[in-house]
Amino acid sequence: MSSSRWMIILNPVAGGGRTAVMWPHISKHFLEHGLNFECVFTRHKYHAVTITLEAVQEGFRNFIVIGGDGTLHEVANGIFYQKDVSTQLITLGVIPIGTGNDFVRAYNIPTDYAQAMETILTNKAIFTDVGMVSFQDFGIERTRYFVNAAGMGLDAAVIRHYERQLEMANGKRKPQYMSSLLHQFLLYRSADLRILVDGNMFYEGPVLTCSVGMGTCIGNGMRALPLSIPDDGLFDITLVEPMSKVKLAVRIKDFVEGNVYAFKEAHHGRGKKIEVLPGTKRTTHLETDGELMGTPPYTFTILPSALKLLAGKDFVPHIRNVL
Repeated sequence: MSSSRWMIILNPVAGGGRTAVMWPHISKHFLEHGLNFECVFTRHKYHAVTITLEAVQEGFRNFIVIGGDGTLHEVANGIFYQKDVSTQLITLGVIPIGTGNDFVRAYNIPTDYAQAMETILTNKAIFTDVGMVSFQDFGIERTRYFVNAAGMGLDAAVIRHYERQLEMANGKRKPQYMSSLLHQFLLYRSADLRILVDGNMFYEGPVLTCSVGMGTCIGNGMRALPLSIPDDGLFDITLVEPMSKVKLAVRIKDFVEGNVYAFKEAHHGRGKKIEVLPGTKRTTHLETDGELMGTPPYTFTILPSALKLLAGKDFVPHIRNVL
């Protein structure tokens, strides 16, 4: 099979079903520009992982994800779960038609689907970092890969509440993410954590929220990691200590716009390895790329220049990362 052949993985329910509606336009455009591709629609959660694993075995080395951050997360894990091909030999393009589309913001990939297609055809490839995290899942240690960011504390509590609401809805009217955010904003109790960065104590005590990642945004555009460089070989970490609900409500705009380090309760760090240990029985869950994981201890390890990504034309790579 030719190495120029592309596997397109499309989540038909992403973006409220907009991916399926857009597909005829997208496929027509790619065909007109001579892109040689096959397309598979996902049918259930984690299906994209299986599709990716099988596609790599069949000889595909080029992938396009059409969907949201969750679909991208699954494809990335499929790429890294397989061990037959170096991940640096696999190219990933993204057409972001999801709810949050946080991943693409760090790479200047347009959220407009037509412009995102042009980004893929322009073929500006860079090597970017990928995160790996180990966690506990009912007493079993598991590993997951992520391409944007991981969140603990309030961030993970919101995702957990939202997923529970989805289960209770049972296919009926989809609950709103903002209602889960408001619910946890009012009721969340801070976790107690010990956090080490590259073996050195970074923080110990109660935590409102903590983000670790290579990307800059979480939660549909909230710039929790505003200083992050996605291809510098380092994680960024933003930790916020507990504050009053009134103060948090007043400063929420600063969270969204990336002014979080103006808070005296905020801490910033960088490192290659981050360890998160429970301080007491009142601990936290974890979300990676918006997907809920297990319980601590968590060990985050950076994989530098691990994946070839088609970035936006205005993205400026880190100096060591120019192909």
